[in-house]
Amino acid sequence: MDDPLDSATEALLLALPKVSLHNHLIGAVSAQTVLDLARKHGIVIDGGRDAETLYDHDSYEDLNEFLRVLDVAGSVMRDADDFRRVAFETLTDGGAALGVVHREIFLSPPGHPGVPYRTIIDGVLAGMRDAETETGITSRMVIGLNRNDSASAAVELVEQVIEHRIDEVVGIGLDYSELIGPPARFVEAFQLAGRSGLHRTAHSENGPPANIEVILDELGGERIDHGYHVVDDARITARCVEENIAFTCTPVSSDIGRYSGSGDGSHLRIAQMVDAGLSITIDSDDPPMFGTDAVNDFRALARALGYGLPEFARFTRNAVRAAWLDDSDRATLSHTVEARLSALKRS
Repeated sequence: MDDPLDSATEALLLALPKVSLHNHLIGAVSAQTVLDLARKHGIVIDGGRDAETLYDHDSYEDLNEFLRVLDVAGSVMRDADDFRRVAFETLTDGGAALGVVHREIFLSPPGHPGVPYRTIIDGVLAGMRDAETETGITSRMVIGLNRNDSASAAVELVEQVIEHRIDEVVGIGLDYSELIGPPARFVEAFQLAGRSGLHRTAHSENGPPANIEVILDELGGERIDHGYHVVDDARITARCVEENIAFTCTPVSSDIGRYSGSGDGSHLRIAQMVDAGLSITIDSDDPPMFGTDAVNDFRALARALGYGLPEFARFTRNAVRAAWLDDSDRATLSHTVEARLSALKRS
């Protein structure tokens, strides 16, 4: 077990204002909620797993095993109230209670087979509004395309996003296995999204660094999710520094998956990215599935790299700049963040 941090550092990490730009709704379902929803819909969870054994964190070094469990969580969410419940839980107990002031939630409609797109959106929107009323946390939605599906399926999903467009849906992303679905395959879907005014990002974690330039140049990506391999190419790193491209890093999940290092908890690739001057943000990806939360990912960097308030404040400010908000909402968020950071410095 990792050595505990001192009480002052723990208090700092909890109070730190956090802007969450890399959090998947499917991956944010607690094990108990998965079991509750499975019981509600008469779904039998394979292997007779209970809340203690449903999420086997260490096994997710195998991406396919992680995606299998992710699909189990997605399969139990069937009606609008299911999506409302999960969104509310991730924004309150999994968000505001841990210092998160704003969150962009990745939704994966392909991960909920048979559920109408509008059911998903309406349910999540209800959860977002309930959470803001109760805690003040603000949020937006990003629709994730499944890169393991066909290019035409991705276009069809973007068409649904446009057809049912609401202000709270601010952009699209690209997730699942990069090796099976390289980014160039999805140019048409991303160009359609861009013409419709949607923001764009994509996961890039287990492909070559060149994929980052495909995302930026061909997909019109404004951010990179993960992207640790950027430091393997000095030219692409320098370009991303110059263009102030934000990288949404998730230390704990990526370390378990061995994307951000060797799985030894050193987080050296994130350190290299920070030292290179890249714009880094920190989030928790699929928190309960990886045994982490919005505080714990900062804790991992404090423990491994000795980071403290100066670095963490910079990560949060980077996230404010990279968030997909209009100027007025960004100014409001920045004011909230700066007020909390000032209070932390005084204390």
